[in-house]
Amino acid sequence: MMVSATGFSQLSDLHYLPPLKKGSNNSSINEQAIYLSTPETTSFTINAYIRIATTPDATFSISNIAHREFTLANGDNNITMVQNANKGVVINSSELRFESPGGQKFYVN
Repeated sequence: MMVSATGFSQLSDLHYLPPLKKGSNNSSINEQAIYLSTPETTSFTINAYIRIATTPDATFSISNIAHREFTLANGDNNITMVQNANKGVVINSSELRFESPGGQKFYVN
């Protein structure tokens, strides 16, 4: 029996990161950061959008030798981590979106 499988990873020109909720309210998650990297040898621009924005909140230039870090506010910032009051409800103001206007592919971690 022959099996053929195709694997996919998160290498893309567009990434969405929804907010999360931690299980315990006793501790704060500090030093939050998003890491952007790519296998592309030529540098290119990535736009970062916080919440549902039409204008980038930040712009980065990355290449395979120049990765970038996007730092965020500590704790339950309602961007990456939601507060208790927002647990289990639809929040239109919480998300992160990263895109490459030129279509170059990159990783978001």
